[in-house]
Amino acid sequence: MSSNQVIVRQYGNIAEDKTAGLLGFSMASTVVLGVGSVLVFLFIMAAQIWVAAGIAVAAFAVATVLGSKDRNGRSKPERWIARNMFSRAETKNRTTYKAGPTSQIPDGSFRAPGVLAATEPVTFTDLFGHQGVMLWHPKLKTGTVFVIANSSGLGLLDQDRVDRMVGTWAAFQRDAGSNTELVQVSVTTQSTTDPGERLPDAVAVGRAQAGSQSVPAFARATMDEVVANLNQDVPKLEQWIALTFSAKANEGEGVPERTADELATDVSSLLSGFLEQLEQAGAGSVSLMQAHDLIDQTYVAYNPLAAAAVEKARLSEAGTGLRWEEVGPSAARVVGSPGRYEHGGVVSKSWQMWRPPAGTFRENALVALLAPNAEMLQKRVTVFYRPQSPDKSAIQVQQSLTNAQFAANQKNRRPTSSQIIALEKARKAEREQAEGASLVRFSIVVTATVEAVEQLPRVAATLRRNASQGVQLGLRECDYNDDAAFAFNLGLGVVPDAVATIPADVRKAL
Repeated sequence: MSSNQVIVRQYGNIAEDKTAGLLGFSMASTVVLGVGSVLVFLFIMAAQIWVAAGIAVAAFAVATVLGSKDRNGRSKPERWIARNMFSRAETKNRTTYKAGPTSQIPDGSFRAPGVLAATEPVTFTDLFGHQGVMLWHPKLKTGTVFVIANSSGLGLLDQDRVDRMVGTWAAFQRDAGSNTELVQVSVTTQSTTDPGERLPDAVAVGRAQAGSQSVPAFARATMDEVVANLNQDVPKLEQWIALTFSAKANEGEGVPERTADELATDVSSLLSGFLEQLEQAGAGSVSLMQAHDLIDQTYVAYNPLAAAAVEKARLSEAGTGLRWEEVGPSAARVVGSPGRYEHGGVVSKSWQMWRPPAGTFRENALVALLAPNAEMLQKRVTVFYRPQSPDKSAIQVQQSLTNAQFAANQKNRRPTSSQIIALEKARKAEREQAEGASLVRFSIVVTATVEAVEQLPRVAATLRRNASQGVQLGLRECDYNDDAAFAFNLGLGVVPDAVATIPADVRKAL
């Protein structure tokens, strides 16, 4: 007998990057307990029992505070540092942004605030003569190239085709990790409400091309009815991929530090291979984003109420005429807790992934989170990928395996189910890495823009519900940092680790 049963493939082996400590404590708590134990021993040897007892109590209290987590996985030191830094910024009046001729900006422009203030676009031409734009960050020495994706989605695709696309995307990440210049890949999905200018313009262009040809009255009336009745509250979905390259010197590869123009020249020779892989991975027809597209897109992100005017100007021959120095809002303000970012007459709120998917998932796991929502003026979901090189992958896989074994094999303590699963994942990752796979660090940030603050609680509940459909994804608020989270989630190539206040190793220990 033959069987036509379709095997549904699932994906997973996602592990949280953290360092294990003793007895369930974090590594920071373990270090405190270790130092405390040494001091206690020394004072006992000196016959100062009461001092030793006080140190023991203090060390245990500090370790408990460091190891305590809230429902969103934040420790008390993390929350305290965030509140303290925001309070200092608020005291110095750095939580409010004012642009234009009356502002303190030297050139009196309307630049994007915060981490994007120093960026500047650099145009280039690839090997096939296609125009593109690279966003140069002079402080970080990085340049980001943008690729517009026109994917048709998963509809009408059989499972074999989907599996090949997923495999190609994995190969893309592996090749990206092998390129030492490529430091980050981000994929941004933006859903908005269409301003309603494109359909009338397309109908007008079609009628102009018809000229004096006879058009049936019924056809003309039908198109008029379509434009009048079906051109309202239509969702608009846009996707783009940002490839961020480093211009810093790499002694191991013999690469010197480069300028923005030199980096753009080097990157232009690499793009053809990346674009071909992106097409095969399901991105559809891909094309390089040009400077005016980047400028208009960023301007609308900061000023959503001007979306209709920008769309209308883009459909004209003249275009918007905007410059990169004009993409920011005229005024903006970040509020600490409950956090929000006020800009351009609207309010935005961002969430970050703090707990990765617990188990396996399918290729459509994020469909609910990416889908358009009429409650929001804008919704952006950006997935950040940090492909690791083969050497770094091997080191980090071994570190993860060591941590998992240490957490599961402590004496006189039965391992929990989560620790057993973490050890199984680490062993599987070691086997996959030995077979040629690469480790990829990833994170997800979600930003919702609404007209009024009162809409945020309902939107937050909707996003959390969508994040749990198909995959158990944990989202938490970016309180005290909504302005920076907004800028990161624009998908403009800023690497979060490069501008983070707390080093990555310290965050892992906490």
